[in-house]
Amino acid sequence: MRQHTQNNHILILAGDTDDNIGDRAIVYSMCRQFKAQLTGVEIHLVSGRPAVDRAYFDALTIPRGPRGWLRLIRSVRTSQFVLCGGGGLFQDDDSLIKMPYWCLRILLLKLISPRTRFIGYALGVGPLRRAISQFFARIAFRYMDLISVRDERARLVAAPLTAKPVYLVPDPALLLPEAPRKAAVDLLRAHGIPVGERPIVGVSLRRWFHQTGAVIPHKYAVKYRLRKISGQRRCKQMIQLVAEVLDRIVAEDNASIVFMPTYNVSHEADDDICRQVMARMQSKQSYLLRIPDPVLYKAVCGRLDVMFGGRMHPAILAAAAGTNIVGLSYNQKFFGFFELMEMSDSVMDVQEFVIGQRKETLYRMLKDALHHPSEIKVSAHRLGEAIQQFNFEYISDL
Repeated sequence: MRQHTQNNHILILAGDTDDNIGDRAIVYSMCRQFKAQLTGVEIHLVSGRPAVDRAYFDALTIPRGPRGWLRLIRSVRTSQFVLCGGGGLFQDDDSLIKMPYWCLRILLLKLISPRTRFIGYALGVGPLRRAISQFFARIAFRYMDLISVRDERARLVAAPLTAKPVYLVPDPALLLPEAPRKAAVDLLRAHGIPVGERPIVGVSLRRWFHQTGAVIPHKYAVKYRLRKISGQRRCKQMIQLVAEVLDRIVAEDNASIVFMPTYNVSHEADDDICRQVMARMQSKQSYLLRIPDPVLYKAVCGRLDVMFGGRMHPAILAAAAGTNIVGLSYNQKFFGFFELMEMSDSVMDVQEFVIGQRKETLYRMLKDALHHPSEIKVSAHRLGEAIQQFNFEYISDL
């Protein structure tokens, strides 16, 4: 990568880096990439845990919320550029507030500092089903100097909303570094998971069927009990069906099941969903690992034989580590990533799985991934090179 010698700093506006391993993986990888590319660069981040993240990301952290506003204003005024992303920021399947929130945030900061360049970086765009969401996306794109999205499906949503070119930059988490192999093996063995004795299937699930496109974001609806969470019956069906499929993998393929939840806060509770699946399984060859560090998480992914991802970033980290993947999709981004990997046959829509009772199909997908190693690391490396090429061509000269 091209090396710069001037002192400068950049501001990153990202997703939930406090609790979501996927978002933390994205930002950690971005920080590492830009520090390698831009000599002397200082990175500024908005954080709900400033002290922790200052050390973890090696960045200057700005407190989230009102107490960080003045520092955020100073940062944007002196930034060489502002990166909005990566991750699924521009969508409305969770809440109709999300797109207006990001639009107004970008607009206000651009008005505060008109000369600062704003970049949409590896954005997850879509679904944007409502006209009001598309309206706010148009405004946000108008005030961006450069727009990039993380897959072709996102580009199909974004392109009609702007006259500017929309570039494709795969998810930055593909370039996340990996902890030493020994650390991953030691962690698995410390939890009683047999390494090297039988196949290991990693599982990352999430609660689903609560997405309604309501005004109130799911996070606050759960926290303040503002509405009844919909889709409970479908979610229970999903849990039961997944348990039956995993039991079959254990019985017929002598596999160990390692649940690896990635968003373990009250409004998401991935760990709780994993426990519910474990409780419904007949087999006792299942384990639960909560790994808060994405670098270590990726290393553990590299010790698996298959990752079954009901969230996208476990699949991304596993693919980058060379482990076969199967996806249970709740959003177009899954299909976008698997298409980039040329693995469209390895992902299934969660609603089709539950409503169609497609246990046999999912089992066959997992079994095929378990017994037919692929060149997945080569595909992930190709996408990583595309990220680096974009950074070289467009970020280095800003």
